[in-house]
Amino acid sequence: MKKVFITGISILLLLSLTFIAACKKTTETTDGLVGLQKNVSSYHDSVYVGGNEDFAAHFVTGEAEKLVVVDGKVGDLARFATLTVTPLSASLFNNTYTYTLVGETGEKSGDLKKDVIGATFSAEVEGAADIGKITAVRIVSEGILDSEIPLANKLEGALSWKDILKIAEAELEEQITAESDTGELQREIYIKLVNAMPDEDAPYYYYVSFIKSPAEYWALLLDPVKGEVISKKV
Repeated sequence: MKKVFITGISILLLLSLTFIAACKKTTETTDGLVGLQKNVSSYHDSVYVGGNEDFAAHFVTGEAEKLVVVDGKVGDLARFATLTVTPLSASLFNNTYTYTLVGETGEKSGDLKKDVIGATFSAEVEGAADIGKITAVRIVSEGILDSEIPLANKLEGALSWKDILKIAEAELEEQITAESDTGELQREIYIKLVNAMPDEDAPYYYYVSFIKSPAEYWALLLDPVKGEVISKKV
């Protein structure tokens, strides 16, 4: 069951990468990376989630490739801050919406765009780091609905993506050593916080994948606080 769980997450994440890249704006990226940190082509550094009777909401920040190509190589990275809102009733799917993301030191507002299959609405929030810790998002459809959703960061109190990478590197030491005898590992690494269910209260895990190609990868699920390995595919 664990192998099926981690494989299912892998497929969903790979299929979603192109859409995520298309939504992302280019900003300054992180410097000062060492070792396998240079192989990381996508990571999360905050994952805010919440919901009410109208919507489920996710706001995720981090870095990822500007142009996603699943080829084992790391391209140029850009910051992203992506808000995704999912209506919970059919009557809400055909409205137009604006959002106001509320932080401890300010707010950011804009329009939500419906995705290509019409199941969710999303926006790339520029300057999100300027408003501090996120507390809520307000979703408005003028004259129809005004809904505020409290948000909590699932990475608060968790290990950082760099700490999780160290644990994954130790867990896969044998495989990494065997494949990097030239001194450089030819795989790109994704580090993301995921849960396998739409309910924001379902357990979250760090998903770490070392990708050579879409069909060839190693993957781990880890407890985000303790760093314990829950499942592994090599």
